[in-house]
Amino acid sequence: MIKIIHIDDEKNYLELTKEIIMAYDKDMEIETSTSPSRVLENIRDTEPDVVLSDYKMPEMDGIQFTKRLRELSGIPVILYTGSSEEAVAEEAFRAGVDDFVTKAYDAAHYVVLLKRIKNVVDKYRMKMAYDRKSEEITLLRNMSCL
Repeated sequence: MIKIIHIDDEKNYLELTKEIIMAYDKDMEIETSTSPSRVLENIRDTEPDVVLSDYKMPEMDGIQFTKRLRELSGIPVILYTGSSEEAVAEEAFRAGVDDFVTKAYDAAHYVVLLKRIKNVVDKYRMKMAYDRKSEEITLLRNMSCL
């Protein structure tokens, strides 16, 4: 199961994306929000595997959201936007996004989006497992030195 939080100021697009993704893959759980600040307030309680964030939103843009999230967590972020400008993508990656996907409405697009979601989540989960294992090894080494 992959838990996604999708942030977008367009409610219709949130619902459309949710319906399509869940139709393609039943192992996706999607929570939607039109408020990036509300997502930030509740991020520790919701514990998503990935955040899918629009770029242009009135409250704060996806890059500002990512910068604030990075202060709290390493949860993967995919900037999911209608903008295909390279300057936006470059700034997004500097801010800490894990991937950048341009919105489209064709069916093939959603298949690609699902693969990108799964890819960033797999990488994140592997990193978390590696970090836990490294902590265990360090702890065991420290205990053997006592």
